[in-house]
Order: sequence, then structure tokens, then C-alpha cells
Amino acid sequence: MKKPVLLALVAFLAFVATGCQLYFGETKDSDDDSYCAADGYYVRGEWVSAQCPGGGNACLSNKDCAAGCFCDEVKGTCDEGGFCSQQDECAPDMECDEARSSCVPVVASCAGAIATSCTNGAPRCPAGSVPLIKDGCYYDRNGDGQFDCQAIDDCNAPPTCQAYQYAADCSAASCTTITRGENCRAQNGATCQDGQPGCVCQTYTFARCE
Repeated sequence: MKKPVLLALVAFLAFVATGCQLYFGETKDSDDDSYCAADGYYVRGEWVSAQCPGGGNACLSNKDCAAGCFCDEVKGTCDEGGFCSQQDECAPDMECDEARSSCVPVVASCAGAIATSCTNGAPRCPAGSVPLIKDGCYYDRNGDGQFDCQAIDDCNAPPTCQAYQYAADCSAASCTTITRGENCRAQNGATCQDGQPGCVCQTYTFARCE
């Protein structure tokens, strides 16, 4: 009875070892004499790189990692992301790379300019957050017209001043807060345009950040 249990245990350990931390032992390819070894990838007997194609622990990009994994470019190693066939199968801060059936970190950023070809206006974000930008347009993770926002404290790069949508966020970023005056009057009681000399407005509201 012990033998089936032992075989089951070996199979289980083999299964759990198939993640991104999988250690690739020597695997030769007789067609071009290339193979993965303990210290990297060899072609015709010469060391080429620290990672093996299609997997391994070291990486330069996602394509160097096995399916279900992504390349953490800061650490230079593959990490678990999870498998997916559509976006809702990934965590909120991940997106589905359908070509690799893998959840990978969102590559959108809080920083960047909006391209003139992008016709979508900025989404209204909660205070303390800004719209995410990808490829010059506001980022719609699910493709449903609901554009994504990111908490300013969690941004991977500082937003431009124009990205801030609230006076407090604008001031905290040391940007210039532009206001819009309403119900403005001159000293003689006549209506006037906000910004004109002697013109005083009853209220001022946030217009934009520069």
C-alpha cells in the first residue's frame, strides 16, 4: 500500500514545482545543439543568456517566462501571475495577456501625455486619484467604457499637473490651482469677468491644475 502513496506524493511534488520557480535542468536540442543548463542557455556549446526560452527563473521580458507567469523587470525574475482567458479572471491590478493566457501587471501609468488621436475625455476620478493612461489614451481595462483611475499614492510615476482633478490634490503636488469665479461684480455693482481689475466674485470653484 505504501508504493501508490509514494507515487502520488512524487506526482504532487512534480505538479507544485511547475510554477515560475521551476528549476530547468539540462535539456538538449539535437537540431541546433542548444540546451538549457543549470547556469543558463547554451547554443552550440556556448553560453548565451541566464534564462532559457519559455521559462526559467531569470527573465528580461514576459516572453522569457512560462505561461501563468510574468517578468518582474525590477527583480529580473519570473513571478506567478495566474492563468486567464479573459480579463475578469485576473486580479484588479492585473490584465489578461490572452496570447500567453497569463495575468500580467497593468502597464498603464499615471503619467504621460494624451495623444491627439485619443477622443475619449478624462474619466471623473475620486479625490486622491488620477486617470490611468496607456498608449496615449485613458485606460479602459475591461473595454466596457469605464475608464480606470489610480490612487495617487500608488502611482508608478508622478502624474502631470493637468491630471489632477481636485484643488487639494493639485496643491499637494506643488502645481498651480486655476479657479473659476462665479457671480462676479465690479465696485459699481455691474457684472464683470473674473480676472478683471476690481472684479470680485461671490464664489470660486476649481477649474483645472497647471
